[in-house]
Amino acid sequence: MNKYEKLAEKFAGREKIIGTMMSSDSTLMLEALNREELDFILFDAEHGIFDTQNVVPMLQITRLMGLPAFVRAQDSAYHLIAKAIDMGADGVMIPRVESCEQLRTAVDGMLFAPAGRKGCGGHGQMRKGEKYSDFAKTRFLLPQIESPKGIAALPEMLDSYGEYISAVIIGPYDLSIMVGTPLDITSPKMMEAIQSVFDICNAHGKSCGIFCDDAEFAAKYRKMGCNVLWSGCEKSFLMRGYAEEMDALLAIE
Repeated sequence: MNKYEKLAEKFAGREKIIGTMMSSDSTLMLEALNREELDFILFDAEHGIFDTQNVVPMLQITRLMGLPAFVRAQDSAYHLIAKAIDMGADGVMIPRVESCEQLRTAVDGMLFAPAGRKGCGGHGQMRKGEKYSDFAKTRFLLPQIESPKGIAALPEMLDSYGEYISAVIIGPYDLSIMVGTPLDITSPKMMEAIQSVFDICNAHGKSCGIFCDDAEFAAKYRKMGCNVLWSGCEKSFLMRGYAEEMDALLAIE
């Protein structure tokens, strides 16, 4: 079983899933991050440097490594989602999801008919040896909930499109702004909002997760009921190690 099939099983079984993110286009750093225990890596086209052109080399490397790779699109728009899949993304993360209409657009861009309406093409659309009939089994949709409106609409969205959703992911910093405690991701309002999303997903038997600044946050969210731990990025890992080394050097007499 390859990692794409294993990840699909983990999402369906709501097992613990570990992912991280790239904020730079360093192919050397991407290769260094690859571990057997890493379930997925995300390339950020919403807030990061990536688009559907410069992300191609990164997707080619993850494909060669057999590591599932997601692209966070700028928005729920057909051309952004379909093009990411054409270029070799194994899934898409959609920011600011608040309606079934946004999910309809995402499904249309990611999957072929009759489920969606994606056009057939692109050098990275199919993996080597992959059958057309297997395509939808290992393409992953991760809508982000980042507002009270999104939370309120989540039950309806899961009822209507749950079969296509791999996991619901919280964007904590955007959500903190929308609930009125900007960048305070541990406020009582935030804890209530996060717990609401986890509870709704668990009631629907759906995997859920959240961006975690570090393992300490991840452990806290895990206890609250999520199973997808999307933690850090290569820059944060580098800076932690750099800060530790600099402190040790400065301590030398």
